[in-house]
Amino acid sequence: MQFGKALGTACSTFAVTNIDDLFVLVTFFTESSVNKNLTPLKIAIGQYVGFTVIIIISMIGFGVAQAISSEPIGFLGLLPIMMGVWGILALIFPPGPDEEEEEEVGNVKAAGIRSILKVASITIMNGGDNIGTYIPLFSQAEGTEIAVYVVTYYVLLGVWFLVAFLIMKQKRIVEIAQKYARVVVPLLYVGLGIFIVIKSHCYPWSIERIDERFLGGPGKAILGTLTAIILALCISTMVWFRMRKRAANQHTTAGTDVEFQREDTIRESGTSRSGLRESDISVAGIDEKSMGGTEVLSIVESKGR
Repeated sequence: MQFGKALGTACSTFAVTNIDDLFVLVTFFTESSVNKNLTPLKIAIGQYVGFTVIIIISMIGFGVAQAISSEPIGFLGLLPIMMGVWGILALIFPPGPDEEEEEEVGNVKAAGIRSILKVASITIMNGGDNIGTYIPLFSQAEGTEIAVYVVTYYVLLGVWFLVAFLIMKQKRIVEIAQKYARVVVPLLYVGLGIFIVIKSHCYPWSIERIDERFLGGPGKAILGTLTAIILALCISTMVWFRMRKRAANQHTTAGTDVEFQREDTIRESGTSRSGLRESDISVAGIDEKSMGGTEVLSIVESKGR
């Protein structure tokens, strides 16, 4: 094995297949500026977990490449698109203060795990070209060469993470990210999903397979119809969920306001009653004093006589 050649091959293949990963990392760091659950540590863990899955799939070898093509992985790019749509709906139907409190008070550990899984899943979705490149590379390499490749990939992944982190650490960039992140992040996720779908060639690949099996070339019509139905169902479900949650929060808020009004009314009535009682007591005290004074005067007059 020629170490220099193996190292050069590893660096070149990583750069070619992970240039777009910088965009993904910047997207995560932009979201982390407004999402407390998505910290740089969790981004790093999720990135390494996702990349490890890609390496494991690639190391299985050329046999898996015959059974599982890398192109269908691109259909998972629809998930980031749905995540972006969910974020856009959050802008259209903003969560109430009760929802925000629930999110903050919720299980922090579970939220952290979800953040890691989200980063890992998107890394895997974006790894179709990695798998397509690494499988034939590993299948033709020796054991020591594969070790050099893998170690180099993990080191360069850390460098990629550091570059994205330093980009987002710039004060001006952080200010812009914090100001516009809630609007930009959903759009970035939509763009990321579209990029994954286009880059993977999953639609042309599927259209060719469908056209080979059916006469008349119905691949485009079938895929277009299925995609439209899936997107329509997902988006309508998300809209329904958002509106239902918003209506429930408004109902809860209205009920709370009514209870507060009742409590205020009870307090006011209690205060007025106590005021009346105090006035009655004071009047009674005055009467007693006046009566007592009259009795004293009568006693004095009787003694004078």
